[in-house]
Amino acid sequence: MQTEAPIADLNAENLRRAAIDRSVKGPVLFLFTNAAFWLMASTLLGFLSAVKLVSPHFIDFSFLTYGRIQPAHLLALVYGWGIQAGMGVALWLMARRTAVELKGGQATLITLGVIWNIAVTVGIVSVLAGGSTSLEWLEFPASVATVLLIVFLVFAFRIVSMAAKPQREGGFQVSTWYIVGACFWFPWVFATATGLLHHVELGALGAGINAWFVHGVILLFFVPIGIGSAYYFIPKITGHPTHSAQLAQMGFWTLAIFGGWTGMQRFMGGPIPGWMPAVGALAGVLLLIPVGIVGLNHHLTTLGSHKLVGTSPTLRFTFVGALFYPISGVLLALISAFWSGSTMQFTHAWYGYQIVVVYGFFSMCVFGAIYYIVPRLAGCEWLSVRLIRNHFWFSVYGIGTIVVTSVLGGFQQGAVMNDPGQWDVNFLAIATHSYIYVVARALAWLFILWSNSWFLVHLMLMVAGLGRRSSAPTLLTHDHEHEELPLTEGAKA
Repeated sequence: MQTEAPIADLNAENLRRAAIDRSVKGPVLFLFTNAAFWLMASTLLGFLSAVKLVSPHFIDFSFLTYGRIQPAHLLALVYGWGIQAGMGVALWLMARRTAVELKGGQATLITLGVIWNIAVTVGIVSVLAGGSTSLEWLEFPASVATVLLIVFLVFAFRIVSMAAKPQREGGFQVSTWYIVGACFWFPWVFATATGLLHHVELGALGAGINAWFVHGVILLFFVPIGIGSAYYFIPKITGHPTHSAQLAQMGFWTLAIFGGWTGMQRFMGGPIPGWMPAVGALAGVLLLIPVGIVGLNHHLTTLGSHKLVGTSPTLRFTFVGALFYPISGVLLALISAFWSGSTMQFTHAWYGYQIVVVYGFFSMCVFGAIYYIVPRLAGCEWLSVRLIRNHFWFSVYGIGTIVVTSVLGGFQQGAVMNDPGQWDVNFLAIATHSYIYVVARALAWLFILWSNSWFLVHLMLMVAGLGRRSSAPTLLTHDHEHEELPLTEGAKA
């Protein structure tokens, strides 16, 4: 009789989880699938933009010049893939964390997703057609920005409303804090930047506000979603609770305090008040505090469970994504500090920082989340372990190559530009110093393009319900005939 009660409780909990998953299935799978298409588009544009830097006449059409492809590449990565996939992960995580079903509104959320994708398409086509506003990450028309803001606000309202009426008392839930924070911070940063940049004459200060916006989206949306996902899945797969609630709280509040002060340091020495770059530089360096706190907490949580990194797709992607977070923090400090930032501020290093955060940290954590969430929504398991392994390794090699070559190329490029003896050298000659690094970037994007092509096919087969029928989670051992290795009960749920 004593064992029957726990079994009954476990069955009831599994039924409740299944009901929660059914309630968010449509919107989450819609967001993931469309985001994966945009990821493919961004990867292809990233490859073409790198090729254009070394061979400007490659596929010589006016809408495929570097000045149009590069912003379209980042817009597709940020708005098509990143924010859309982040909303899908946030919706599922919040529903699971709070045990609140999405009762009604699924069709509305899918409709909003359709509007989001149409707006992103219109924005990117406008950029490729020559209608760019020349505002980084805001190159699309003001009307598109308004539509994106409204859609995000409605999505964020549904997510935050779940947190306002939780049905489960689970003690301290740091992942919920990060998700709610991202839902509030992104519209604040986005509305402030678009309102000022599109409707107020700011002169040189506009460039600083644009840089503040890019840093704000990175630090106050992509970073919180990535950390929130990691704080959920690392304990879930390992079966260990978060090592320290106090460290988790410190990491959250230090990010919240310092995250909104960065950006202006990109224009150190420029025609803006000197205290603005100084404050941005200080905040960029102080952000090493939450980076170190979060990294330490994740490390201590996974102690004794590193074997699972080799078997669980979710833990492998999340664990490596979490490793990219401190790398991004160090790179941010380098481009923020006056002694190094003045050399790196207008070089390839800035591109490397964007990629290490949005792709290296955030996207790897989201990939891990997708490999966990989709089987529970689709009702089947992933078809090929080999495809998952290839997706992981090609992504890691590609991202690592882009980041390393961007930083090294940025240092060399900046040193030449700042050399007084090179003041009369043609800028094209300076650009040739980074030729080899750009070629490596193009090859890296080609590797990532290969892996994302199969990731998209794999995901579409899962969404169509054509996955492998199994009651056990997919593990990274051998393909279909692999021996099922035991994970924690939490990992199976």
